[in-house]
Amino acid sequence: MNKRLLVFLFLVPALGVAQHQFVPTDHQVYPLLQKGETLGLFSSYHLRLLPLTRTEVLSLLSLMHSKGESLSRQDRALLDQMIGEFTDPAIGEALGPEGEIHLLRFEEKNTQVFVDARGVQEVRDARGRLGIEDETIAETIAGGSIRARIGHHVFLGMQARMNMAFGESDLVQRFDPLQGPIQVAIGKTVFSDQATGYAAFRLDQFQLTLGRMYISWGSGIDEQLSLSAANEPMDILRMNFDFKRFRFSYFHASLQGITDSRYLAGHRIDFRITDRIQVGAYETIVYAGRGIQLAYLNPFLPYHIMEHQLGDLDNNMLGFDASAIVVPGLRLFGEVFIDDLSWNRSLAHYWGNKLAYHGGLHWAAPFGAKPLELLASYTRVDPWVYTHHDSANVYSHYDASVGSKIGPNADRYQLLLRGRLHRDLVGEIGYRSLRRGRGSIFTARRAGESEEKRFLEGTIEHVSSVEARVKYQFSRDFFVGADVMILSRTNPALVSGTTADEKYIRVYVDLNY
Repeated sequence: MNKRLLVFLFLVPALGVAQHQFVPTDHQVYPLLQKGETLGLFSSYHLRLLPLTRTEVLSLLSLMHSKGESLSRQDRALLDQMIGEFTDPAIGEALGPEGEIHLLRFEEKNTQVFVDARGVQEVRDARGRLGIEDETIAETIAGGSIRARIGHHVFLGMQARMNMAFGESDLVQRFDPLQGPIQVAIGKTVFSDQATGYAAFRLDQFQLTLGRMYISWGSGIDEQLSLSAANEPMDILRMNFDFKRFRFSYFHASLQGITDSRYLAGHRIDFRITDRIQVGAYETIVYAGRGIQLAYLNPFLPYHIMEHQLGDLDNNMLGFDASAIVVPGLRLFGEVFIDDLSWNRSLAHYWGNKLAYHGGLHWAAPFGAKPLELLASYTRVDPWVYTHHDSANVYSHYDASVGSKIGPNADRYQLLLRGRLHRDLVGEIGYRSLRRGRGSIFTARRAGESEEKRFLEGTIEHVSSVEARVKYQFSRDFFVGADVMILSRTNPALVSGTTADEKYIRVYVDLNY
């Protein structure tokens, strides 16, 4: 019996310990799970809605372990580490093999609390930006997290961080959320912070969560057209029902920026058609200028109908996405986002058919090289997508789109090659090509403008970039890394005939204890 099997058998009894707190989306376990799904090591709709709970992560890791021969030696070693990290000891029990070390562990009767601290020190250097002087920025991030389990049904989570960046020449103090997350500037030092916190109740297939947290959904690995993984956290009520073949999800959230009393609601259903094919359908709606609308607090009412019933005042969206494993190791994914749709007018040309598309492939172990994976995708967002004639109903949070960050009237190609050379060493290199035309999410179509979309017509900003990253784990949750990007702009900010060649580098140390 090999060492990996012994470790797994030791951990199996603990798999039943409920841990329905959420795992931050920047955790290194997510790329491993994406690779496991593409290899066909499990069939699950869970990765369509992020972040996952610790219990969801552990269940997927255990399924991967049972078919681990498809993974590289390096991935199997990381899998063992992750199983240990996501297996909490029962109350009164000692930490198991590969168990996560905590700053503080507290237990009393049926309550269990874990406290962790995190510190990041990084240096960023930027050169060649048009109209902005070169700068070197040193940033210190200090934070911590608490997660707790009270009995078998109540779970708590909290994270907080404080950032201090020195050397930024182009950033100023801001308290207007329409300009972005809040920050305080003293000289060339910028202070910012962020916090999340929530309480969750779990009973069988049902979970209800209330608090401030991140949320994203979709089949895309690198892009989501409706709820981006790159969003700032939201104050949110979240609910989901999980069954073997399908899941129903709902949320109601508060949006920042433009004006007060702005809300985003959404519901989604995921189906596992077969073990290789999954589809999802969703609705979202933005409304503002009044209190919380009880009709949108109802998870089960169709928003398209209710918007009409309530006076056709709000910004309703609809979308579909799918994921299909062609053969184990090759997965296709795609999403269609519908902001507005008129069936009696041209889909390709009429401005009122505001659509966005995203599609791509994930190839795990290309050409039999188990340590590698390849990701390729294309995104297109039509003109005026995410906009609304009532500026309060723009599909935005702070200063950015809730969906794709490339904005309307733009498209992007992406290609990424990632390799895990050792359990503790991962690197990737990528290429992006972005084209962007006139317009933004805050610029609605004006009366009298052409009824044609005119996608990417006129002066176009073209941004191409090559990026490389490397990350090494010196010891458990102690990382060092470096990111490099070389970027070339043509017609930046739509100024015809201008160019800019930019260079960025970031080095960092990240300790989570």
